Amino acid sequence: MSQHGFTLLELMTTLAVGAILLLIGVPGLQHLLADTAVQTEAFSLHTALHHARSQAIDTGEYVIACLANEQEQCVKNGFSHILLFSDINRDRRLTSGNAGDTILFRGSPFHQLIVTTNQTQFVFQPDGTQAGTPGSITLCGQGITNGVGIIVAMSGRIRRQEITCAE
Repeated sequence: MSQHGFTLLELMTTLAVGAILLLIGVPGLQHLLADTAVQTEAFSLHTALHHARSQAIDTGEYVIACLANEQEQCVKNGFSHILLFSDINRDRRLTSGNAGDTILFRGSPFHQLIVTTNQTQFVFQPDGTQAGTPGSITLCGQGITNGVGIIVAMSGRIRRQEITCAE
């Protein structure tokens, strides 16, 4: 009578090899997920800034893009999302009411990303240029060395570049 199957030694060897491969693969997968999160959010921010500039040109109004807190205030630290709004009264603050500003876009919260900026807000003028000084937003992920910098020039040009993040 012949018997078919695997011996205990064969099963244990297969499980050991599988566990080793899994241990080798998990850090690479975590790195891939963190890098993908940075690239996805950088693309979203880049697109939002382009939208703000286009909206300013199309409507002939000042449009502000900023990193905002939960109270929809533009801040340099303690922000949670990107906010775009038309600044009808040109006070560089989001105001509501009859003659108030209009929210054009409210981005999703930044999750597990290190986001920094050198400006409280990016003001796009009706001709598409940016008021003030050139600005940047940097995005880095936890556990990865490369991130993305988004630079907004005085001309209103928005570009992305790869940066090295401090660990």
